[in-house]
Amino acid sequence: MSRKGAFKADDLDDIDDLLPPPPPVAAPVAPVPTPETVRVDPVAAPTAAKSTRKVPAKAAAETATPKRPRQTAVRARATQSTPEAHVAAVVAEALRQVTHREKQQRGRGRSYGEVVLDAIEQFETELRDHFATAAAAQPKGRLFQRVDHSRPRRRRHAEPPVKIPLAGIITTDVESLDTLAEEWHAGSRSALVDQALKFYLAEEIAERAGDAEDSETSADNSAAI
Repeated sequence: MSRKGAFKADDLDDIDDLLPPPPPVAAPVAPVPTPETVRVDPVAAPTAAKSTRKVPAKAAAETATPKRPRQTAVRARATQSTPEAHVAAVVAEALRQVTHREKQQRGRGRSYGEVVLDAIEQFETELRDHFATAAAAQPKGRLFQRVDHSRPRRRRHAEPPVKIPLAGIITTDVESLDTLAEEWHAGSRSALVDQALKFYLAEEIAERAGDAEDSETSADNSAAI
């Protein structure tokens, strides 16, 4: 007598639904390099270490922007400086009054340098004759000139001379001014400027001299009383 199986063949088709799901398959893990497998380039290592070092901001700025040579800076300041001249105190005061009065009347007065150029151009002949006469009056021998016109002669003043800026004169005119001082035997730029302003501001200087005498007279009368 034959025995029948406990399960039917048709019932085995759904057995997969009764079994638990299979475990997930893990991803492959890359092998970790050991110290023996790591290679270091001895030439590139110091370069990389050097590039990571921080540079101070001040040092970086000095490296990026080169410093200007000291001589070049000094020469630039000397070129841009305003030329000057020394004149008598009464001349400096008269010059200040004239330029101040022009500024009040016109809104803009001439600069000291512009007044000097106007004075020299207006009294060119008088200045030539004045310095030629002074140079001829110097004692000379038969063989030697005895007078060095290239060096400025000291001028005596009742009061110390005043330094005035010759603003408003371009570089080429300053060179022409010094050339005229040499050609006319003025002795120096200051001597030429001083005499030119004395001719040009004669009325203002005389007016100031008169005011000074009146002040001294009033002071003497007050002291006598």
